[in-house]
Order: sequence, then structure tokens, then C-alpha cells
Amino acid sequence: MTASQLPFGSIENEFLRVDYLTTIGPRIIGLYAKGVEDNIFAETPDIHWHTQHGEYYLRGGHRLWTAPEDPFYTCPEDSVTVTAIEDKVILRSDVDASGLEKEISFRLDENCVALTHRVTWHGKEPIELAPWAITQLPLGGVAILPQPDAEGLQPNRNLVFWHYSQINDERLELHDDLILLHGRPSDQAFKLGYYNSHGWIAYQLGSVLFTKRFLSQRNHGYPDLGCNAEAYVQDSFLELETLGPLSILNPNESMTLEDVWEVSIGEHITTLEDARRISKQLSLK
Repeated sequence: MTASQLPFGSIENEFLRVDYLTTIGPRIIGLYAKGVEDNIFAETPDIHWHTQHGEYYLRGGHRLWTAPEDPFYTCPEDSVTVTAIEDKVILRSDVDASGLEKEISFRLDENCVALTHRVTWHGKEPIELAPWAITQLPLGGVAILPQPDAEGLQPNRNLVFWHYSQINDERLELHDDLILLHGRPSDQAFKLGYYNSHGWIAYQLGSVLFTKRFLSQRNHGYPDLGCNAEAYVQDSFLELETLGPLSILNPNESMTLEDVWEVSIGEHITTLEDARRISKQLSLK
């Protein structure tokens, strides 16, 4: 059964509509801007794989995981409790087979969605994890990843490549002020991560600019060799990923990660200068 065939609910205002699953999750499956017909999020109904806890269906949209990535904590999404309070929705899972309870709460504010991701540990011993918020987007656009401003004499940037990433991948553009990752299909997956001091990453698809904003905390330890932002692309979608600092959780303790999504309608990116103009505008906000 695909995400679109599962029961879902919606919350909307004059700018946006957000669709979420109501029987399993927590999972947001749709983001729609008024005046734009298509789902801003990717839909991946045919992608699934076996885990030690059962079959996992990717489904698409937006999900909450934990880092560093460990197959033990990838569990099939089970039942979810939905609480709607005025303009806010809370999606809370049962405790999964690995001992994690996940929650995504969100509310609309004009053309923005403010989200809080919460992970609670129900195991018997302390554990070190980081919250990891993953948003899947359709191919055909370009991700904009801002680089740190040049200053001082000390190194101020890191680029982390996963083992399957080819540094000469044609979808990757490296520039001193920004990185562009094009959403083009390939059997070869590519993933890049880094510490993002600007606190935003974005994806331009047609006339839609989707931006994820997050808190950047320089003096905290992050997973994946110090990454708080990552991007992944393969044959059917591109992901924008944000990560919180690593935390040691004792039984029944929680950690949170906040994102703010902003959806703007504007011009297409056709040149590097277009991307630089958008990057400067986003960094000024």
C-alpha cells in the first residue's frame, strides 16, 4: 500500500497545505503551495527494503531518523497518535522495536512550517544519538548549500563524502561561496555533508524555492564527522537533511531538533549567478 493510499490528514492556510499520515508514522507526505499543482515533496511508493525488524517502506515526504546511521534503528513505521490543537499537529509514534519513540509536531505560519522533532529513548542503558530530519524532494531541481564566509587564518569548512560518492560526479558543483547539487537521476548514489554555519539549505524546483532553516551550534559535537547538514541524490529523489548535536540519552530522556520550512514562489535558477543571488537573499534573513 502506497503513502497516497493510506489514511491521511491535512492542515492548511492561505499559503500552504501539509498532508500527514494518520495511521502510521510519524510521516509528512505532502507539502503544497497555493497556485502550484504538484507536491513539493517526492513520492517513493515503490522503494522498500528488509530490516531485522521487518520491511521498511520509504514512502517519500519527510521523516525522522537518528544518526549515526545504524540499521538496528531502522524500524518499520507502526501506529501513530495524532493530536490536532488549533493550528498545530502532533504526530507521535509508539515505541519501536529498537526502543525509540519519535514525534514530529508542526504548525503553519503564512508561507512557513515550524517543526519540532523529538526522539525519546526507552532502552535500558544510556545511548548516544543525534536527531536527523530528512526531507525527500522530486528530481529536476537544484540544491543550494551555502559555504562559510571567508575570514581569519583558520580552516572554516569541511566536506564529508560517503564511500559511494564519486568526487567527480557531474551533479556536484563546488564553488567557494556555495555548493550546488543537481537533482538528476543516476544509478550511482551521491551524498555530501558538512558543518553549515548559515543555518539554511534550499532546493529550487521550477518556480518553487523550498528552504530548510535550522539552529547552527558551533560548539556542539555533530555526527558524521561533524555534519549538521547533508544532501543525497540517486535515481528517483533528492534529500535535504538536517542534524542536531549528538546527545547521551538515559532511559526515558529526549532530544529535539527544530526546522522551519519556507516556501517561496519565484524565478527559475538558470545560472550560477541566479543561485548566488538566492543564496545572498537567504543569508540576509
